[in-house]
Amino acid sequence: MNIILIRPEEISGGTAVLSDTRHTHIKNVLKASEGDSLKAGILGGGLGTAEILNITDTCITLRPDCNAQAPAPLPVTVILALPRPKVFRRVLFGLACAGIKDIHIINSWRVDKSYWESPYLERDKIDEHLFDALQQSKDTILPKVTLHRFFMEFAGEVLEKTEIPNRFIAHPAGSFRKEFPKPMCLAVGCEGGFIQKELDTFERYGFQQFSAGERILTTEYAVPYILGMIT
Repeated sequence: MNIILIRPEEISGGTAVLSDTRHTHIKNVLKASEGDSLKAGILGGGLGTAEILNITDTCITLRPDCNAQAPAPLPVTVILALPRPKVFRRVLFGLACAGIKDIHIINSWRVDKSYWESPYLERDKIDEHLFDALQQSKDTILPKVTLHRFFMEFAGEVLEKTEIPNRFIAHPAGSFRKEFPKPMCLAVGCEGGFIQKELDTFERYGFQQFSAGERILTTEYAVPYILGMIT
C-alpha cells in the first residue's frame, strides 16, 4: 500500500474517517501518529497527501489535500481469455498496476466453463481488487473491466466497433516484432491459446499475430512478459 486511497463518498466536511484495512495499515504498519502526513489519493481524482487529525484503535480521521494529476494511463486495451480464477486475480492486479484502463475478459473454446461461476468475477470483488492495485501503484483511476461470456457476441459488439488502429494478438505462430505503435489493442489467450476459428475471427478484424518468443509461458507470466515487450 503505497498511497492511502480515499473514496469520494468517504469525505464529509473536508475529512474522511476510515475503519478498514487502511486504518490497520496506517496504525500497525506505518505506525503513524496524529499530525503526520501520508501519501494519499482520491478515487477518480488527484494525488497528494492526507494529514492525520485523529487516530484510535478503531478508526482514523484524515484531511486529504489531493490536487496532483494521476499517472498517465498506458494506451493499451487488453483482451484476455479468462484464465483460472486465482490466476485471473493476479493478472488483473498486474494489469491495473501497469496502468491499463480498458480490459476485456472473454470466453474462448479452451476456457473451462466453470471459471465463469467463480465469485472472483463478481463486480464488487473485481472493484475491491482493483482498488488495492491502485493503492499499490500510486494511481487513482479504476480500470474498466468488461466480461464477455460469448466469444462471437464479443466480436460483433466490440471488435467490429473498435476504432483502435493498431491491433495485435499473441500467438506462437506469429513473427517476432520489436515495435508496437500506440494506441493499440492486445489480445492474449488462456492456457492452450486460441483455436484456429478464433484466430481467424481476430484476423478478420485486423489483428496481427506476433510471437513472444520460443518459450511457452503460462498466462500468469505471459501477460507481464508481453507488456514488457510492447512498452
